Amino acid sequence: MIIAKDASESEGFARSLDGMGFKRSEKVSDLSKLQKSYLVMDEGTAKDAYDFAVQYPSGQVEIFDKEQMQSQSFSPDYGSLNLVLLVVKDDLNKLQTKGFDLLSAVGPAFQS
Repeated sequence: MIIAKDASESEGFARSLDGMGFKRSEKVSDLSKLQKSYLVMDEGTAKDAYDFAVQYPSGQVEIFDKEQMQSQSFSPDYGSLNLVLLVVKDDLNKLQTKGFDLLSAVGPAFQS
């Protein structure tokens, strides 16, 4: 997880990730389809991103694809899958107050 201090810094981190070969995922269900991907979190993606982050360490992730209206399950290949959650600090604080304790669910976090 990368915690940016504001939207401008978040955009800079996104450009850096793009430059390192990461692809931006527009929805959580895309995270399982790319080897190097990142998701910019906001209130719209919070529930799905939280569910994904909590399940990821278990070795089995089940997410609901709202476009296909079906559940998708996959087992992460930790050796080759690179995932980054990118969030602005104020948004993270709002999500935490709504009960999405992302910091306890994700691995290492970087805060600028």
